[in-house]
Amino acid sequence: MDERALTPDDFSAFFRDVHDREPFPWQKRLTEQVLGRHSWPEVIDLPTGVGKTAAIDTAVFSLAARPEVFPRRIVFVVDRRIVVDQVCERARRIRERLQAAGTPTLRRVKERLDALCGGEPLGVAALRGGIPKENEWADRPDQPWIMVSTVDQFGSRLLFRGYGVGPLMRPIHAGLAGNDCLVILDEVHLSVPFAETLSQVAALRFGELPRRFDVVKMSATPNNDTAERFTLQVEDLDGCAELRRRVEAAKEAELVSVRNHDALPAGIVKIVKSTTGKKTGGVSRSVGVVVNRVRTARETHRALEEAGYKAHLITGRMRPLDRLSALDRIAPAVDPDGEGGSGELAVVVATQAIEVGADFSFDALITECAAVDSLRQRFGRLDRRGDRSARTGAPARAWIVGPKTVVAPKKPDPIYGDSVRVTWEELERRAEEGPIDVGPRALCDFPEEAAAPKTSAPLLLKTHMDAWAQTSPEPIVQPPLEWFLHGIDQDRETDVSILWRWDRSREALRVVPPRQAEFLQVPIGAARSWLSDGREVDVADVALAGPGADEYPVSDGDSDGWVRWAGFGKEPERIGVNEIGPGNILVVNPARGGLGAGTWDPSSKEEVEDLGDYAQFEHRRRATLRLDPRLRGIEPPPSPSEEINADVSARDRVRKWLDLCKARHQDLPDYVVEIVRRLRRDFEIEVIDPDSEGPGGAYFVLTECHSETRKPIVDADAMDGSDESGSMIGTGVTLRRHLEGVGEQAAQIAERLGLGELAGDLRLAGRLHDIGKVDRRFQAQLAGGDPIAVAMGEEPLAKSLPGARGHGGYPRRMRHEIASVAMIESNSDALGSARDQDLVLHLVGAHHGWGRPLPPIVEDSEPQMLRYTFDGHHLEADSNLADGSLALDMADRFWRLVERYGYYGLAWLEAVFRLADYRQSAKEAGES
Repeated sequence: MDERALTPDDFSAFFRDVHDREPFPWQKRLTEQVLGRHSWPEVIDLPTGVGKTAAIDTAVFSLAARPEVFPRRIVFVVDRRIVVDQVCERARRIRERLQAAGTPTLRRVKERLDALCGGEPLGVAALRGGIPKENEWADRPDQPWIMVSTVDQFGSRLLFRGYGVGPLMRPIHAGLAGNDCLVILDEVHLSVPFAETLSQVAALRFGELPRRFDVVKMSATPNNDTAERFTLQVEDLDGCAELRRRVEAAKEAELVSVRNHDALPAGIVKIVKSTTGKKTGGVSRSVGVVVNRVRTARETHRALEEAGYKAHLITGRMRPLDRLSALDRIAPAVDPDGEGGSGELAVVVATQAIEVGADFSFDALITECAAVDSLRQRFGRLDRRGDRSARTGAPARAWIVGPKTVVAPKKPDPIYGDSVRVTWEELERRAEEGPIDVGPRALCDFPEEAAAPKTSAPLLLKTHMDAWAQTSPEPIVQPPLEWFLHGIDQDRETDVSILWRWDRSREALRVVPPRQAEFLQVPIGAARSWLSDGREVDVADVALAGPGADEYPVSDGDSDGWVRWAGFGKEPERIGVNEIGPGNILVVNPARGGLGAGTWDPSSKEEVEDLGDYAQFEHRRRATLRLDPRLRGIEPPPSPSEEINADVSARDRVRKWLDLCKARHQDLPDYVVEIVRRLRRDFEIEVIDPDSEGPGGAYFVLTECHSETRKPIVDADAMDGSDESGSMIGTGVTLRRHLEGVGEQAAQIAERLGLGELAGDLRLAGRLHDIGKVDRRFQAQLAGGDPIAVAMGEEPLAKSLPGARGHGGYPRRMRHEIASVAMIESNSDALGSARDQDLVLHLVGAHHGWGRPLPPIVEDSEPQMLRYTFDGHHLEADSNLADGSLALDMADRFWRLVERYGYYGLAWLEAVFRLADYRQSAKEAGES
């Protein structure tokens, strides 16, 4: 028997070593069941507050114990943004304890996870609103990952249309999302259509490849699902006093009626005053306030502050950096395991963002009336551990506030339909008998109409998948993605991402690229209305059943104050508001406003803080600092305009300025202090000419250098494999060395993933994929247009020479990988060792994302003969490929492979191969 093997008996030690406490009985029982059956239950049905997110711990442990059975990627999907942040914290804790490996059990788990990829034992990623190539989880197909995502972000990737992901990268995301994944769909009652879509995707044929794709639905809301369910047992409570206290915590609510939505803030302030007062006699207290719209939350927060209360605002419509800052401020008051805050009453105003999974605990709760299943979730944040009621001997108190225009409406509520009215009527009936029980097992047996409206996903047909699988070029007419994520009857708007930057030029966004940490997500209609004429439309953290995005009356507005960013290497576009589409990334002038108290506020004209360098720093790639005079919070910086009259070099002036910043660090934000510390070791200076709106002219951007090579740290995110940027890294790597490196990388990954004989095909594709770069014009491009450097080179290059800027005359829109396919096909002996020749040719032709199914082939007005010798076989082709049948042959090959391996099987093989190429390029860039 393997002495390093893990058994269910080791789970308690693993859990204890990670979280410093024993697991609950149900958590141990779930792990025993999963490992014993080699499968997960279809549904995990547990009350709120009992630690359902520990399913992640079971998933990580099960993967380490039986990696041949359980998926590498653990995807926790929930339709709330706050939860994405909080579940990520749990995942990071698991990762950090594994990295430290401070106990025998953690060392064993780490060793077994290490063996899966030969690298980091566990990655952690959050998908809130993607940008092209900012997804570390898509870098290593063989590495274990915990990913936390919203339905939109994971679902769109799964269906080949990743929001915020460029078309050429979408097959990678789909391939990794559709295989080797355990999808844990939390609070499935919020996401019924997506649960149905997941089941349909799981049933798709996967061809000749091993597939591990499991779906687990979690819920604290009873339903009539007939699926196999994992539930609490009597023995779970009998064996754990803490679990029993949580499940049986006493909570009571009373009803409060107000005139309309406008009266909600004043009504809530009145409740706070009448029940707690401003001071609490030194006893730490917290009150949660949950309302249904972002505007109501802002106005309530403002009313509480004006009344003298210490109020905090938390919504899902915040930038992650702003939200994390707000969460840090409220943490002492709402930590369910903490001892409280300062003694002053803390009031937290929130939207639906905290309904699900957020590990907050309030001493008292005030909530706007909503559908009964939403109320049940909100009361899960009241006395979450049951400590208060156990300590005081009295139930925790709550108030349900019902605006008459909502609970007795003339038309259905835009968010919850008629369910609010039905819920309120049932609550009134129960209130006749006294305070309403809102404990963990209460609010059941309500009329079916009291639950939030549910919709269903359409039947997933072959025609749908055929359309989505075509990522380059995409079909003109495509199935509506939203129906499969949120339901066929759901008139839900897709979000767009907004970030605020002073300089929106291509060069500025290249040097300091946009990061998820600075993105705010709002529905398309809200963004269009704001950018058009500053009007505010209602926004919540769930879908509103109002007009669709195309129905909001908008004008083109001032498009000079914002651009659409399409990713690395792309020119930011000035577009009209009606051209804004799903998943777009909009870069907006901070002077336009749009934020108030850290959350979405179209009425605010207050200048928004540019968080570009902060977000770059938090991304943990490299430190940058823009010395743009429009940025706040830094000392007046040196400028390129001073160059003529300066007595010392720009580098010396910048170094002196950094020393001044260090001396005055107490006046700077913490992140700037750390960036300055890292830059003072060594830095590169780059001059940026800002866009036309810049009043101060050119400015410096500082980028930290590698501690060993003293060369600028290359932003590997920019080398996403979708364009030629990965070739222009200034390392002078030869073509033969790169080809061999990619072949070995691809074969190693394939072997770790259990691909058997196909590992040889991936190695062969790697050794051939870039031979089209032998074109003299491409070589000149890699040499910066220097013909002498090209002539003196002993071997063709795969990566540019140091300092080369890409001037070489290679025909625009011509693809070197298509030329590679033509050269390989010139001599069938080159593919003699292939198990699947079609696969090798497709991987070569599609390794930049083109050719799914039609490759872009342009006429070459100055054709050349391309020649390369491979293992003694002479390969050659004319560079003008426009007159042949190559395009149609490649398209036919694509559909044959889809039939052979399935939509997700082929995308997975492409992902494995392309990421091997990316990893080898990143390795070569790091050797600069």
